[in-house]
Amino acid sequence: MTLLVGRGKYLLQEEIGQGIYGITYKAINQTNNEAVVIKTFKPELDEEAEISRLRKKFLNEAQRLLECSHPNIIPYREFFSEDGVPYIVMDYIAGTTLDKIVLSDRPLPEATAIEYIRQVGEALKVVHSKGILHRDIKPQNLILREDNQQVVLIDFGIAREYSKGLVQTHTNVVSDGYSPIELYLPQAKRTAVTDVYGLAATLYTLVTAQVPIAATLRENFALPSPQNMQPKLSNQVSEVIMLGMALEPEARPQSVQEWLDLLPQGRKNSRLFTAFRSRASKTQSTGSSDYYLSEQNTLVQAKENTSVKEKETSNNNQIFKWLTIGLLIFLGLDYVYLKFKDRLPNSPTQSAPIDRN
Repeated sequence: MTLLVGRGKYLLQEEIGQGIYGITYKAINQTNNEAVVIKTFKPELDEEAEISRLRKKFLNEAQRLLECSHPNIIPYREFFSEDGVPYIVMDYIAGTTLDKIVLSDRPLPEATAIEYIRQVGEALKVVHSKGILHRDIKPQNLILREDNQQVVLIDFGIAREYSKGLVQTHTNVVSDGYSPIELYLPQAKRTAVTDVYGLAATLYTLVTAQVPIAATLRENFALPSPQNMQPKLSNQVSEVIMLGMALEPEARPQSVQEWLDLLPQGRKNSRLFTAFRSRASKTQSTGSSDYYLSEQNTLVQAKENTSVKEKETSNNNQIFKWLTIGLLIFLGLDYVYLKFKDRLPNSPTQSAPIDRN
């Protein structure tokens, strides 16, 4: 494609990604011939209210990128609007997203995976210091530069501000396998532990080459430990991943740094690691925590409603099925009777003459 935007400054070259509403292009800055990434929303949107909402959303994303400057966060260039359409300009990162590296059944070595996760953790610490949650940490949003071993965090499209200890209303945009249970609820407490879950789940994938079970299914299906899937993985790394992916937010390490410190070569010694593991175990051993009893009613009700609807649909389908079978049998018997009635014994073929004498 050949399309100029930014008053002719940028030449859009090719589409490199799409989301629900957004679309991302590789482009060339014609003033210096440098490659950049430009994100905007899909051109087929035509409702003015939706366009206005997305324009505000893109402006907020640009502002978050501007605030969160870090070597492991995609660098922000500029934001502009043209013909009412917003555009975010970012550096072009030549490299490969981590999902393309590991999800063909090629798990990373433990030490390599931990190094990548530490880099992302350092980026998240900056994000959290600005009162922002990324909310979508996953291998697909991590690019490994092709010229070195630096990992870059991208896609702040669903990042949100958060206030510690407060219940906030959020949209339910989730990535199954990487999103904690609280992101499935419209109203729930969001803190740094929300991104801790995504970070731990990402490490799970990097060392096993498998996407974890979605948080909403873990009430009925146990999450296999990484070590069960990769026996060569160290017990400590496997346990730290499971701690970071605890269903109850209270059972997870309460900050990215606290979770990173539990990994090998972290700051915490074995005694502190044991103490934290004991604390987390006590939190989880209470069964359904207060969080589930209070916050998860929405999720439980949704599941119950889904179950009831499925049952009603199943019952209705059964009734319709048997009515259809009965009707077909009736029509079949009627057809047989009409076709063979002349051959039936004592079956009158014509009206007998009337004897009038």
